[in-house]
Amino acid sequence: MELSRFGELFGAPLVNGDVEREWREPEAAYGAGLPDDYKRFVSAYGPGRVNDQLDLFHPRAAGLRLSSLWEQTSTAYGELSRQDPEMYPCPVHPAENGFVPIARSISGNTVFLVPGPVAGEWAVAVEMGEWAVFEMSFTDFLWAALKGELHAPVIEGPARFEPLEQVEPWSP
Repeated sequence: MELSRFGELFGAPLVNGDVEREWREPEAAYGAGLPDDYKRFVSAYGPGRVNDQLDLFHPRAAGLRLSSLWEQTSTAYGELSRQDPEMYPCPVHPAENGFVPIARSISGNTVFLVPGPVAGEWAVAVEMGEWAVFEMSFTDFLWAALKGELHAPVIEGPARFEPLEQVEPWSP
């Protein structure tokens, strides 16, 4: 999906970061490239909250730092999976082929990017007490959620994006 479509709902992007530079470290930590549409959206809009419900994390945010979400989610889901493997069957990054956490709802649900069987193919998964996998790109998922077209209550209400913090400046 073309990023400019989100301008209709959220207004002009406020951050417009350097996609290539911003994602070097997270992709090195992940060990592969992440989806371009996801990186472009997060780099353009920055860390923030969608519809007062879903927090999007960013590589250079202080409080909503993507690497912190990865660490917290890996630890939490690792423990939950050990306690209840049937309820938490999906591997989470850094596990091999692990789902990559990218957002968390204010009620504690997590949104993941799911690596596909072919390099460069991705889906989106949401854990809400049960798992829902959406065979679509991140921006298609976000657009469908904002338009009320998903069969999972991830984001509800009128479309809105609220920046929550500034991204940290580049260090020399």
